[in-house]
Amino acid sequence: MKVVKVTPRGYCLGVVKSIKWAKEAAIKYAGRQIYMLGYLVHNKHVIDEIVNLGVIPVNDFKLNRLELIQTLPDNAVVILSAHGSDDRIKDVAVQKNITLVDTECEWVTVTKNLIKEYLAKPDYQIIFIGKHFHPETNAMLALSPTINLVTTEQEVVSILPNLDPTKKILITNQTTLSKIDIEAIVEKLKTLVPNEIIFKNDLCNATLERQNAVLSLDPTTIDLLLVVGDERSSNTLKLVAMGEQIGIESYRINDKSDIQPTWLANKTCVAVTAGASTPSIIQLEVIRYLEQI
Repeated sequence: MKVVKVTPRGYCLGVVKSIKWAKEAAIKYAGRQIYMLGYLVHNKHVIDEIVNLGVIPVNDFKLNRLELIQTLPDNAVVILSAHGSDDRIKDVAVQKNITLVDTECEWVTVTKNLIKEYLAKPDYQIIFIGKHFHPETNAMLALSPTINLVTTEQEVVSILPNLDPTKKILITNQTTLSKIDIEAIVEKLKTLVPNEIIFKNDLCNATLERQNAVLSLDPTTIDLLLVVGDERSSNTLKLVAMGEQIGIESYRINDKSDIQPTWLANKTCVAVTAGASTPSIIQLEVIRYLEQI
């Protein structure tokens, strides 16, 4: 089996930083109760590795992260995820004497600061393009109840009644979405509203580079695309969607055990890429498995 190793793929710098800081915290604060608020990054293999260091994962889909941290004991250590967090979590941490290890991605911080800047401008209103209930989206929406969320092109119409025709519009977005989806939503908005629009595309470089690498694949020579990554990973799911959009049969897998023999029937060339939080060893196992076929 010929295997095309799509480049770049796998870990981005933000994920590397988050994992490094979490591991360092597990060592530095050994002997104290250390909690991970939500998923550090969206990959089960990474989470299992951190948990094995004694870090306690805290997840409850009925509670947001601001509510979750209030359930934790005073004087604990809490690791915040790469996706960004509600700024009010820091206030709770002070009240409860909690030590925070904030691994927020630098790209997420840039988006958050941009939104804060425009919230302070009375002549602007904000539209955020993001995935419903994604932690990065939640972190941005926590900045103000006035922010309008759009997830799909079809949802654009639903926010129109919320928009003030006398104010300008800032549009920005989650860092890990599909660039194709973002562009479609922005163009739709431009056709429906008369307002002056400023669009700040905050898709991170790592996401954009990985998407462009998939879009550059030749569907006439590649029979199959396998994207190694977690089902919770937004950037992973977008890579699968992009493979399908250019006409390549595409599947998401957690690791080599997910590969179905029927996918490989009558296939001679398989491309492999990976989400930004997928460990290199997991990718390598997939590639080696395919090369032996």
